[in-house]
Amino acid sequence: MQTMAAGATRDEEALRSGIVAWFAEAFPEREGLRVDHLVRPAAGWSTETVIAGVAWNGGHQRLVFRLPTVTPSFPSPALHEQAAVLAVLDSSPVPVPHVVAVVDDPQWIDTPFMVMTFVDGRPVGEVPALDPWVIEAPVEQQRVVHEGFLRALAALHRVDWQSPGLDKTLRTGVENEIDYWLGYIDWAAHGKPAPALVEAFEWCAQTMPKTAKQKRSMSLLWGDARMGNAMYERHARIVALVDWELATIGPAEMDLAWYLALDELIFGFLKRRAPGFLERDEAIAFYESELGRPVADLAWHEVFALARSIAINDCQARLARAAGTEYPGIPGPDNPILHMLTERIERFQGA
Repeated sequence: MQTMAAGATRDEEALRSGIVAWFAEAFPEREGLRVDHLVRPAAGWSTETVIAGVAWNGGHQRLVFRLPTVTPSFPSPALHEQAAVLAVLDSSPVPVPHVVAVVDDPQWIDTPFMVMTFVDGRPVGEVPALDPWVIEAPVEQQRVVHEGFLRALAALHRVDWQSPGLDKTLRTGVENEIDYWLGYIDWAAHGKPAPALVEAFEWCAQTMPKTAKQKRSMSLLWGDARMGNAMYERHARIVALVDWELATIGPAEMDLAWYLALDELIFGFLKRRAPGFLERDEAIAFYESELGRPVADLAWHEVFALARSIAINDCQARLARAAGTEYPGIPGPDNPILHMLTERIERFQGA
């Protein structure tokens, strides 16, 4: 997900004992079980992620445990939905972690959780132009990093989502997605969402382009298509795409627009990109060549993407304020990015 404020996390010793207890029941043949290290790569309002090194007599394995946060920023953790997506992608050209288990019983660590294999890699920083791993690399390698992301995104969108029946598991279609986000902002703001955000989603519902409804434009969507959710090995090859809480089925443009809209926000504040990265028009053209078709109505999709992004930001800013935690966002109608959203809608209408 996007940059998160640090929310409350579970006690480390309770996690260790719960992981060992679950592992002992799931794999009773492994004796002498222990957790020899526990790492939290990031703390957030969206998902609590724990990397555990589990050892036993004669063996060792690193596993990733994905837990709903203590204070949720989404109505549902969608663990089974994520697992269904990862199971489909496990046999596709799209690299993802392998799901070991989805555990519904909260007896082990007070909550349901998902267990995945650990993939050794690193993401691009939230602001690529400030990430030393990116900007200190040769320009050619920077280009490989950027093109690799766009290539992986297009590969995801070419996956056949119909044969495994993901449409029975995930939200499908833009209409359902707009309804979901209208409900989400009402839930997150306890019935008092920012009026400008409500109006933006209602505008999206009223102006939804015909291309967004066409079945031939539908793809399996990542939902949070950011370079920070792509894991790279040191030679800039992508080894896994992670964080699938927002996976849905809809037009491929939804994912591309999410990436482009957030990238434009960052560029607007920073006024520079990594020198080896493709310019916007080049990136779109490269993605289209990988996808195998031109994109449609991208400007509308970017408005919708920005509205969804602000909805999450608003929720997390509210949680941070309630917890007394610093967070790069302002909840409610005073959020300055809301004004940018209104300007994007006006720009769209003027065009």
